[in-house]
Amino acid sequence: MKRVVKLIGLAAGCFAALTVSAQTGRNFGNDPTSCMRDLSLYEQDFKHSNYDAAIVNWRKVWSNCPLSSVNLVPRGVAMYQSFIAKELNQTKKKALIDTLMQVYEKGMTLRPEKKGEYLGAMAEYLFTNADSPENRDKILKLLEERINLEKEKTPAITYATYWRIVLEKNIAGQLSDEGLLENYTKISDYIGDAVTKTSNEELAKARDNIDESFATSNAASCENLLKIYGAKYEDIKDDAEMLRKLTRMLNRKECTDTELFAKASEQQYALNPSPAAAYNMAKLFFKKENFDKAVEYFEYAIKSETEPFEKANYNYQLGHIMLAKYNKYNDAKRYSLEASKLRPDWGQPYILLAQTYAAGSKCGDDDFEKGYVFWVVVDKLLKAKAVDPDCANQVNQMISQYSLLFPKKEEAFFRNITDGTPVNVGCWINENTKARFTN
Repeated sequence: MKRVVKLIGLAAGCFAALTVSAQTGRNFGNDPTSCMRDLSLYEQDFKHSNYDAAIVNWRKVWSNCPLSSVNLVPRGVAMYQSFIAKELNQTKKKALIDTLMQVYEKGMTLRPEKKGEYLGAMAEYLFTNADSPENRDKILKLLEERINLEKEKTPAITYATYWRIVLEKNIAGQLSDEGLLENYTKISDYIGDAVTKTSNEELAKARDNIDESFATSNAASCENLLKIYGAKYEDIKDDAEMLRKLTRMLNRKECTDTELFAKASEQQYALNPSPAAAYNMAKLFFKKENFDKAVEYFEYAIKSETEPFEKANYNYQLGHIMLAKYNKYNDAKRYSLEASKLRPDWGQPYILLAQTYAAGSKCGDDDFEKGYVFWVVVDKLLKAKAVDPDCANQVNQMISQYSLLFPKKEEAFFRNITDGTPVNVGCWINENTKARFTN
């Protein structure tokens, strides 16, 4: 009688288990009793991190009733990754990695809703732990499959890893510039569409990083940029952020004498009259030799810009216009000094100031005194070299030229001026310096 009751109880337990299976979507296979036993044994060993024992029963469950637990794939992955990390034999390690990939592949058929996640996990694991030339194409294929599957739901890291591999292949000579351009066009369209649909900040940052690295690559020639963005201009013309990036890339590649740059700059300013947009408009009018309008936009850019690096650049360029196009020496001096104040380690504003002093060197009662200005000119060039060693070659050549214009020593003798005598160069320059002479 007890045995009958026990069997009835076991049957009831199995029936209850099968009932739970129907309610939860779990499937205990053709032999529920064995499945639940193996499942229980593996789970107990797994919880105690006894992976060597756990994997034995996990494999039985994996073969006979893989839908019995939603944790079967992630726990199997965790155990195989642990085995791989400990394995020193490279042949065995490779075999374990292959098995890990098989777990993910079977997991995608068992849990189709997890396919994108598993594709990404496979690619990231291979890239981090088994990166090799033969695996690169496989990794790219996995990442591209995820992007095609999940579209705007694809996480930023997938785009970033995909682009990093493509870029590294190009740098290593394994992918042509045309191939990089083709991949960039494709990935840029995907991630641009994702950002538009989701406004996700991480995706936007990944997009910016991809654009930035492409812009500095050999493939990003002016010709290629015009080809890519000329074709898609109508699609992006209402996207102020995309226009900002486009004009920035065209600026960097000195591709500003183009219809595309003109259209993009005007549209960018119309959508968002930012400092960067005003700067592009200034360059546009400068190219057209409409210097008054260029100055107007430069002044707006300077007034509204808050980032010191960019503000220094705007001041420096406006100083050049004041010197070269208007001969307004005081204004050129003012903008040069402002640029040097904003970027103290930048030598170019001091070089511009030296050129301004040399161009407007009319201070003094006679030719001898008018030569004083070249002492100040050389002072500014020495300052440029001191704060910015990168400009040393340019500065040294200029110093050699301007030093020849110093007052002559024999004439200085009759004026009671010797080397090192403090001198003030007056009028609009108003700088203190020390006397130096040519022979």
